[in-house]
Amino acid sequence: MFPTAPSDAMNLAVHIVVALTSTTAPNPQPSNAAAAGHAASQAAETTTSSTPADVASSIGPTGMLLLLAIAAFAVYVISLGLHPNAKCNRCKGAGRHKGSLFSYATRPCNSCKGRGTHPRLGRKLLFKQPS
Repeated sequence: MFPTAPSDAMNLAVHIVVALTSTTAPNPQPSNAAAAGHAASQAAETTTSSTPADVASSIGPTGMLLLLAIAAFAVYVISLGLHPNAKCNRCKGAGRHKGSLFSYATRPCNSCKGRGTHPRLGRKLLFKQPS
């Protein structure tokens, strides 16, 4: 019953290896590498097929509110950069006050010092520029 030729011994070894590998019982606990691979594949599936609705549902209403507040603040800062000054409310942007008794007499506005504009509040708070 023992093999006599080298090819018969090789065939017997192949049969034993095939029998041992095909009859192993399934492992109920996956190994760490298999679990990590499965988690990575699930993460890859969720990131590649994300839609705006999926992103909105994953960050929740608080996250959406925070994202909206950050976007509004960014727009405000850009607006401050483009338009740093506002019209003076006291002289309505003229830079001069007319006299009440003598309407032909004028003087420079005390609030804006005759410029007609003053820095916006956000410019004063965020950029600390002198007025």
